[in-house]
Amino acid sequence: MSSRSVPASDADHVIGAFPREGLSSVLAATHRAGFGPQTRVIDGSRGDVLQQLDRAGLRVRENPLLTSDAVLVVVTAPGRVAVVSDLFARFGAESVLIVERRSELRARLEAPESIAPDIPMGTGAEVVADA
Repeated sequence: MSSRSVPASDADHVIGAFPREGLSSVLAATHRAGFGPQTRVIDGSRGDVLQQLDRAGLRVRENPLLTSDAVLVVVTAPGRVAVVSDLFARFGAESVLIVERRSELRARLEAPESIAPDIPMGTGAEVVADA
């Protein structure tokens, strides 16, 4: 198994490449470990895996382990990437990548500085009653 990582403070996703026949056992394990709602499968038989990862907000460079027929399990696990990486290793991952979400996507998801509406408010004297 090979791996690549980003700085721990930035990493928030774990990608594991698995043999197709091992998919059900690793999915059961991620659910048992409490990561079920944060887990998604990227299947190379349904399209280019790099494009699917890009649509999921993860930019991964070309990697020889991410073949066109790869079956990937992606878990969103901020602060718990080590736990998920170990889980993937125990369940036979051919490769484990630790990545972060694209920064430009993250910037769009951050809250604006001010959520106050840009609506001019009168003092009340300008309000005209309907006749």
